[in-house]
Amino acid sequence: MSKKEKLPKKKKSFIRRLFKWTGITILFLIIAIILIPIIFKDEIKELVLKEVSKSLKADVTIEDFDLTFLSTFPNVTIQLYDTKVTGRTEFKGVELANIKTIEAHVGLWDVIGGDEIEIDEVHISDAKFDVRVDPAGKANYDIVIPEDEKPVADQGPSKFKMSLKEYSLNNIQLVFDDQASDMYANIKNLNHTGEGDLTADIIDFETSTKIDEVTLEMDGLSYLSKVKTDADVNLLMEFKEDDSKFTLKDNSFALNNFHMSLDGFYQMLKDHSQMDLKLNTKEISFKDLLSLVPSFYQSGYESMIAKGDLKMNGEVKGRMDDKNMPGWDFGLNVKNASIRYPALPGSINNIIVDAGSKFAGGSNLDLMTLDVTKFHSEFVGNLIDANLKLRNPMTDPLIDSKLKAKVNLATLGKVMPLAEGESYKGKLNADVALNGRMSAIETEQYEKFNAQGLIELFDFLYKSKDLNEDVNVKDLTFRFSPQNLSLEKMNARMGKSDFAMNGKIDNYLGYLFGKKKEDQLLKGVFAFNSNNLDLDQLMGASTAPSAATTSAEPAPVDPNTEPLLIPDNIDFDLNTNIQKLHYNGIDVNNIKGNVNMKEEVASLNGLSMNTMGGTVGLRGSYSSKDHNKPAIDLGYNLKEIDIQEITTHFLTIEKLAPVAKYAKGKFSSSLNLKGDLTKALEPVYNSLTGDGDLFTNLVTVSGFEPLKKLGESLNMDKLSNQTFKDVKAFFSFADGKVTMKKPLKIKMSGIDTEITGSTAFTQEIDYKMLMQVPKSMIPAGIIKVAEQGLAKVNGLVPKLNIGSIPDIIPVNALVGGTVMKPVIKTDFKEALLKATGNLKNTIQDKGKELVNKAKDSVRTVVKEKVEEVKKDLIAEKNKIMADAEKEADKVRAEAKKGGDQLRAEADKQCNDAMTAAGSNPLKKKAAEIACKEGKKKADNSITKLEQEANTKADNIIVKAKEKADAVK
Repeated sequence: MSKKEKLPKKKKSFIRRLFKWTGITILFLIIAIILIPIIFKDEIKELVLKEVSKSLKADVTIEDFDLTFLSTFPNVTIQLYDTKVTGRTEFKGVELANIKTIEAHVGLWDVIGGDEIEIDEVHISDAKFDVRVDPAGKANYDIVIPEDEKPVADQGPSKFKMSLKEYSLNNIQLVFDDQASDMYANIKNLNHTGEGDLTADIIDFETSTKIDEVTLEMDGLSYLSKVKTDADVNLLMEFKEDDSKFTLKDNSFALNNFHMSLDGFYQMLKDHSQMDLKLNTKEISFKDLLSLVPSFYQSGYESMIAKGDLKMNGEVKGRMDDKNMPGWDFGLNVKNASIRYPALPGSINNIIVDAGSKFAGGSNLDLMTLDVTKFHSEFVGNLIDANLKLRNPMTDPLIDSKLKAKVNLATLGKVMPLAEGESYKGKLNADVALNGRMSAIETEQYEKFNAQGLIELFDFLYKSKDLNEDVNVKDLTFRFSPQNLSLEKMNARMGKSDFAMNGKIDNYLGYLFGKKKEDQLLKGVFAFNSNNLDLDQLMGASTAPSAATTSAEPAPVDPNTEPLLIPDNIDFDLNTNIQKLHYNGIDVNNIKGNVNMKEEVASLNGLSMNTMGGTVGLRGSYSSKDHNKPAIDLGYNLKEIDIQEITTHFLTIEKLAPVAKYAKGKFSSSLNLKGDLTKALEPVYNSLTGDGDLFTNLVTVSGFEPLKKLGESLNMDKLSNQTFKDVKAFFSFADGKVTMKKPLKIKMSGIDTEITGSTAFTQEIDYKMLMQVPKSMIPAGIIKVAEQGLAKVNGLVPKLNIGSIPDIIPVNALVGGTVMKPVIKTDFKEALLKATGNLKNTIQDKGKELVNKAKDSVRTVVKEKVEEVKKDLIAEKNKIMADAEKEADKVRAEAKKGGDQLRAEADKQCNDAMTAAGSNPLKKKAAEIACKEGKKKADNSITKLEQEANTKADNIIVKAKEKADAVK
């Protein structure tokens, strides 16, 4: 072979080529995995927000958004962070949902080019849901816009399709408040998972649920209280065109220590439903049942020895449609039961419970029965017996019930654990019997309804660490009749306080068993009398103003907090006569008046009292008809009230009239005011409307920043501290402001002044002051220079004869900025020049040029001299005051630092006590009381520290001011 001949090219092996292209492919996939989320992230976020905005009548915000498929390839993971859904209409501002993380898994090719994105997994973590239904039945979760109400461009199916195979809820907090149905639920720390192909026609669906606490209330009754819940439920779900059936397979439910399971099915057909469900409680004991009773489960449950025969059954079976209900049979039977705590000498014996409810099914719910045939217990010589029979509940309820009890309350501690420091004394006797039909009550045929009985309490004494004082009821008599419940007498004492009460409640049977809402109105009339009522002692309050009272800002409000609600089915009158009351450091005497509660409105009628050095008359109402936004309509008449006392004890006064904090004296005032309140019952200031007036014979004001700034602007220090006589002010409220209805005419250091303007509740001020300033009050140096200027002009033009400065010079002052940082503008210079006369109109045309020159000369000389004199004086005074302010601020800062340390230590002790208490409610309550007492002591120390610092700082400022005033 010659050298010129080419050798054949050796082919690379298949393995090498395979590795090469495999490597390239993997590299490409890695790059795609990194780039695709970046490329499509914004597009998907915009798609999510667009779909949400066109589908919901609520505001949705998403703080952050992420897209990845590194961990879920070939699916894409969409992650939404800090998502909030907030009401837009009736529930404006209410957060329906606040979700920390939402994670959804979707197909990769759906994201890249599909017209529809299928979601096959959803996981929600760290979320709070606030679900509400108002009294009219409107729900804040009803936020999906119906298809026919959407704009034409937004109609049609959503780009997102649910095809779930797995979902989870982790660390969920849920509050459900249905005011239309009088149902409330609070679920804490819910963790739930579900697995199964929800797109299939037959699904094996597996769920697991764990909840730390469940509280459930309906119609004013508590059914579950902080119950720990575990549930594992497996369902066989079968879906056909007009037939969906759910069959319970392996399942278990645990409520605290109460374990049960359900067997059967629930089937949805075209026009009705069928069900057959049975409760299985074969393995539970009497002690397990007691775990559902808070007083047993939350106090010494583990050591409690409970014995007895227990039978419990439950079954729901039959048809349910628009007219029919399925039948049911529930029963509870306890015999030969007892409860004993090893550490206590006594026990609760011979416990018998025989109760149940039955209904055969169908449309006539009047055939339903409810029976508590027997409820009986004995302990340490005490006896409790009760029964209840209810028939025809829908048409004409027949009630047959008895209650007998004879209890020496001092023996309770022998059979049940009591909290540390808790004890009872006294005797309770009860013998009540009810028998008859509601129709007899409705037609006022009381002789056909037997309702009689008596509840008596003698020498009752209750002690507890949770209470600041012992409760001592000398005697109490409560009598039953068909017409009413009568509190014949109650005489009680608590600490320094005494009170007596009597009255009656009408229509209590209609309230309990009435069929129609109008039949359920509960009426009552009570009289409350007290010689001395010390609420500060009863509530453990400090005699000094609390931090909440003196703070410039209200404490933050829990979003789940409900305002004080007045029930819509009561009509109560309370007539009050209190000789002496002490509250929040205020002494109030001779309180008389009436409080009425009706149709969700509480009204004050003719309430009068003596307090704060004068007399107070109140009238008005508080309405909770709008449960999210209570309203007030109030009025008062005050006579000779001490300004400092009312400002110290009522934060609102400082908002309405900031000058009051710096004033001393007495005043009289009347006011009419309407507006809304927050959930914490703080005024919504922008909603306030009304008007009022204020009169005072003599009031002094010192340290008020706007007056200080006005004095500096006019070089008249005496304006800083004022004594006003015979002040008459008329004002109105609107748009978040207090506005002068009429010009306020006053004398300020002998200066006749007329004031108009307004103060915003946010402390911005906008006032105009017209001041008639006497020539004698203007600094002598300025007047002398001005007169020398006039003499010079007259010397230049002898025949001009301008004249002298008048005795009164009108000066306008505009006061803006805020109360603490006012901005003052005056026309003092212009007014002084104008006071010399109108030169232009007093001269001949031939002297115009000379006169203009003379005017300029006067203006220049006066202005320069005024500025020179003011500048020197102000500079020296400012230095004195600035040095004093620095020293005062240092004193206050040291006091604040000390206060912060005291507050931090109190908070730490509180947190340590709450942690140590754990979930034990009694220890937790004790910890709360200790917290309250510790914070109260800290607040007292802080207040004292701040007062001492303020006094020291004020003295520094006063001495500096005296020194500055001496500068002439």
